[in-house]
Amino acid sequence: MLFPEKMLEVHVLTTEDYLKDLSTGLMKFGEFELKNVRLKDAEKLKALEKASDQEKQAERVGNIKLRLDRLASSVGVPENLLKDTLDKRKPMSLDELDSRLRKIENEFYSLSEKIESLEKEELDLRFRKVRYNIRNQIESVTKELKGEKLFIVVVAIPKYEIQAVQKVLSNVPSLVQEVEEIGNVAVFLLVTPENYKQEVLKLSASFVKQIGLEEILKEEVNIEEIEAKLREVESEKKRTKAILDKLREGIIDEILELYEGLWFNSVSLKIKNASLKAKKFFLFSGWIPQRLKKEFEEVVKNATRGVYVIEFKEAEKVLKEDKNAVVPTKLNNPKFLFSFESLVKLYSIPRFFEIDPTIILTVLYVIFYGMMFGDVGQGLVLFLVSLILFLKFKNFRVIAGLGMAVGLSAVFFGVMYGSVFGIEEKIIPHVWISPLHDVIEIMKVSILIGAFVITLGLILNIINTIRAKNFVELIFGHHGLAGLIFYSSLVIYPIYVFLTNSKFDFSIMLWGILIAIVMFVIEAVIEANHHHQKVSPISVFFNIFEVFISFISNTVSFIRIAGFALNHTALVITFSSIAQVLKGSTIGDILALIVIVFGHLFIIGFEGFIVGIQALRLSYYEFFTKFFKGGGKAFEPIK
Repeated sequence: MLFPEKMLEVHVLTTEDYLKDLSTGLMKFGEFELKNVRLKDAEKLKALEKASDQEKQAERVGNIKLRLDRLASSVGVPENLLKDTLDKRKPMSLDELDSRLRKIENEFYSLSEKIESLEKEELDLRFRKVRYNIRNQIESVTKELKGEKLFIVVVAIPKYEIQAVQKVLSNVPSLVQEVEEIGNVAVFLLVTPENYKQEVLKLSASFVKQIGLEEILKEEVNIEEIEAKLREVESEKKRTKAILDKLREGIIDEILELYEGLWFNSVSLKIKNASLKAKKFFLFSGWIPQRLKKEFEEVVKNATRGVYVIEFKEAEKVLKEDKNAVVPTKLNNPKFLFSFESLVKLYSIPRFFEIDPTIILTVLYVIFYGMMFGDVGQGLVLFLVSLILFLKFKNFRVIAGLGMAVGLSAVFFGVMYGSVFGIEEKIIPHVWISPLHDVIEIMKVSILIGAFVITLGLILNIINTIRAKNFVELIFGHHGLAGLIFYSSLVIYPIYVFLTNSKFDFSIMLWGILIAIVMFVIEAVIEANHHHQKVSPISVFFNIFEVFISFISNTVSFIRIAGFALNHTALVITFSSIAQVLKGSTIGDILALIVIVFGHLFIIGFEGFIVGIQALRLSYYEFFTKFFKGGGKAFEPIK
């Protein structure tokens, strides 16, 4: 749990006949990350070449995915069902996948196109019927405006455009008469003097359809025939839609199964792309957790009927052979720490030999937060709200997990402080200290925590440098043994003397600092020689001065724990004082209650967020920077 899992590099040689079974077995196994085969790992093969059909296969898989995505979108397959298929893979050849998809496409799109054609025909018939119905209206309008030179047009406008069109026409002398509505389109008869014709034509972008007067007057219409044809088209459209809806319900499961087949082919293609091939043999490589070595070999053995050669290499040996090799990092933490693991990954992913700080971060972050936000009542509210978010909304589970942990911590420290909704010692007595009355005491505790955390960070860095076999940094580094001696002499020793009331021996402090400085200088000389450079005394001085400043400032930075603990109580007192001033009348009492409720919500929301940021800052900047370099690559299994 304190370290990422140990990893093994694996190389498997077998025949291409077993690729399908091997792909299926590896997908079920899951904990396998593919990597490109290095030529020097393929000495067992001769005449190495990439599989000739891989590019075509990749193009075919991509084409099928595009078609399948389009079909799923057209059918309306729920997004959550599509996501579920990512964890399922069904062995299926590309030919079978393509054939089954083509059959569904032909059925679905032919019905869709038929409905589209019927809707187009229906719309045309409705417009012919509208033109017939408005002929009399045009004749009556022209009689009323006899002698005027008129511009008369019939327009179809989307309903959402009507207001905009009417606003423009309000400045134009015109007669606008709605004739009929066809779905989301309204048909209008528009009459205006000829000299305003251009003003009307400027609106053409808003028209779905524009029908000229001559077109309407010259058209011979058999209304009975149109209405009969319209009824026939509507009936056929309704029947076709019913068939399409039934088909849509029936093919969702088929589409999901095709996605499972698609993911299977995608992984098979990945294995091919990452492998090297010679005639009927192929070699592929990857990474697995060391604890699964026997299980992996069993999967390969069963899939290849025993026709295989397998080689395992420990990560350390791989790096010894190739310093540029990248070993993936697989963190190994209990599931309930997933929120804090996310915080670690937000900073960086540990390299495979580094300490995984998740469990340590969890303890420290929860303590930091609880001390700064210690309150039984507000902590319970934070916990309950986070619990509801965790249970109801999957997308908020990381934040909700953090909220539940820090909420319980706030409750614990609330008991220690004797604070319930900011009221100290009146509801419950304090078990430890009261931030409001023991200011100096909580500041001392904050500094002690800071000294402990920084010392812990230096010790963890020593462990990391030992595992990385970086002995120069281990002994002479700013955060190695030299840094630990420097910090112990500069900070830990004075704190020890202060707490134990011992006699301060300045020589102990001075000798410790001088020894550390000499070690820092030695590191600078070694680094300069390694890079074939001259040692710069000024650069060495400022580097040492920077270490001095950072150690002091990092330690003092932990006083913010005491500061926010006091600030928390002060905010509650502020809102309580405002409420007290408002009391005295019915309205005043109501306002006072509103102030109290709003005040606590503000503190829980705003101050709770700020405290979370401050706890994260102490964890990242004051702690992680002492030992955690990160820069690792996350383990990405094919599952």
